[in-house]
Amino acid sequence: MSFHTRRENRVRNHTVKGLALVAGAFLVAVALSASANAATLRRGSSAGGASVLGTLPGQVEWSYYETFSPLSLCDTDTLGVPESGCDNAGNGDNIIRVINPTGSANSAIGAENPVCAMIYVFDDDEEMGECCGCPVSSAGLVTFSVNHELTSSWTTGLPNPGVGAIAIVAAPQNPSIIVLPGGGASNGQGCAITQSRACTFGCDPTASPGYTATSANNLFESITHNQVVTTNSGPNISGLTEIGFFDDAGGDPTNLGYLQHQCGVAIGNGSGTGICHCPGGSSEFFF
Repeated sequence: MSFHTRRENRVRNHTVKGLALVAGAFLVAVALSASANAATLRRGSSAGGASVLGTLPGQVEWSYYETFSPLSLCDTDTLGVPESGCDNAGNGDNIIRVINPTGSANSAIGAENPVCAMIYVFDDDEEMGECCGCPVSSAGLVTFSVNHELTSSWTTGLPNPGVGAIAIVAAPQNPSIIVLPGGGASNGQGCAITQSRACTFGCDPTASPGYTATSANNLFESITHNQVVTTNSGPNISGLTEIGFFDDAGGDPTNLGYLQHQCGVAIGNGSGTGICHCPGGSSEFFF
């Protein structure tokens, strides 16, 4: 074995040991902090219903979708920098699952706590194309098809590009805008006639009347991606992955206000476009 080979092995061993020590310290820190902060996980605490605007935990969760975007091979520009969005593609619909872990599913044991999933969908040019508010009952699961329920009525009237970002905010229902069947004029989805059809059963994602994200409400979200990825040799690889949404950590009050305002702009032209849909229609939320 040459001197250089022995030296490289020693360096490699020291590096591995160092990484192991760092990883161990990190896991200990996580374990110690988990119990101390268990009540302050994202929107997980209901203590006092305190506002989380601008402080931990975050008030918006984000992910991306990639459905029917075409496959393109990576190329480089004149500076030798690879282009973005290449060597992979959307290979079919993406599925979003939203779960409400708060409240009691049995009202005889404890109070129910329906939570609004305020949904905002962007294209890959950072333009909001659709938005809507959908209630999720305690221990409830709501499943969305990105193709059919979140991007099929794009505000520009043009087909959705098939790739972009999705933001979801957990917010309380607004009782002042709920209209039960037979209870008066409504928008047809359990909200007052004054609200747009982006509002469903007290869940309005716009700034009119607006809402505040609080620690009393919580949602868990995941998204299933259907993708194809190129390989250096051989056939391309296709497969499904399911990942959780990403928390925006400290939160950004400016962004939360922007989402509500821009949603109103996106649906405000009266054309009926720009509104995503709650699965199953509105009638299932009245009972």
